[in-house]
Amino acid sequence: MSVYLVALAAKMALVATIVVGAAAIAERSRPAMAALIATLPISVGPTYVMLALDHDAGFMAAAALTSMASVGASLVFNIAYAHAMLRFGPFVSLALGYVAWAPGAWFVATHYWSVAQALAFTGVAAAACHLALRPLMQIQPTLRPIRRWWDVPLRAACVVVLVGGITVLSTALGARGSGTLANFPVVMSSVSLITQMRLGGPTAAAMLAHATSGLLGVSLALLAVHFAIPAIGVGLALLAGLVFCILWNLGIFLRYR
Repeated sequence: MSVYLVALAAKMALVATIVVGAAAIAERSRPAMAALIATLPISVGPTYVMLALDHDAGFMAAAALTSMASVGASLVFNIAYAHAMLRFGPFVSLALGYVAWAPGAWFVATHYWSVAQALAFTGVAAAACHLALRPLMQIQPTLRPIRRWWDVPLRAACVVVLVGGITVLSTALGARGSGTLANFPVVMSSVSLITQMRLGGPTAAAMLAHATSGLLGVSLALLAVHFAIPAIGVGLALLAGLVFCILWNLGIFLRYR
């Protein structure tokens, strides 16, 4: 048990370090570039690596398909959170985003998904997110950053709780529950919360608006992982999903350029 706890603590510390570093880079970029960084599999990737240490290929393939569908719930979260940030303060806005996310996540976790259903659900959510947030994509920062001493600890704590909780509860949650929570918008939440505090709601909302295409790439990468696991194994499938996400966001970056 002590070896397991030490390994779990080391994994959580590693993931928290990656997220904090990526968020720091994101906050020094334009909203479009910040969105590209925030939508990389910074949290879901390491979470799947940890799940793979305790579960077989069948569990991982099922979880990946559920995670793909759960991107739809994340897109609903983005819509609600972005519009809330234009009217309310940071914590009220975040709470409203989670309120919007919860029903979609519950639906994803309790439904038995086929590939066609997951594609349709995510596609409709992505189209709705693009239409709802497209007017916000032109916003650029107008305020100077406000830095607080607890910014970094807050982000690290959020990630540690998520990754540790999923790892410990994965057996009880099953593949669908683990797949849904693995895609919990912890990175988007932490980066957006800190961005709103430092640069204001409109800038943070613009970042969420630009995140739609990046999240769509995450969903397609998870679908690729679902199909690749039976063919090439869990390890190579997860690596292929990571490469897909990086290349997808690189393509979006080149289009912005």
